[in-house]
Amino acid sequence: MEIIEVAAGVVRRADGRVLICRRTGRLEGLWEFPGGKLEPGETPGQCLRRELMEELDLRVRAGEVLARVEREEDGRMIRLIFVSAVPCGVDALTLHVHGKAAWALPSELDQYAFCPGDRAFLSRGLL
Repeated sequence: MEIIEVAAGVVRRADGRVLICRRTGRLEGLWEFPGGKLEPGETPGQCLRRELMEELDLRVRAGEVLARVEREEDGRMIRLIFVSAVPCGVDALTLHVHGKAAWALPSELDQYAFCPGDRAFLSRGLL
């Protein structure tokens, strides 16, 4: 079975709010912690920094791996690697692939419809 590894950023500002983004395309309308597929030889932190620059023009300092969530989808294993991060500076977000972005308090996240893997992460209560 093919395994696809994806780094998902749990980007937290100093005020405690975390960044979530609403998808377009596949799973359109659902919210996620932004990130993307690891390239060969890339660590989850390196991937997260690259992906957030590509998708949001957001510079971050990546931290520790918080959790891994595996889901079988379309005959493939998707391994989501949730990585803590903090934004560097006060850059405005530019949405290149998402329909919307929000900075939400962890207590507000139950108001959003999340993708299945992100929902599984949230159910672990790690925020």
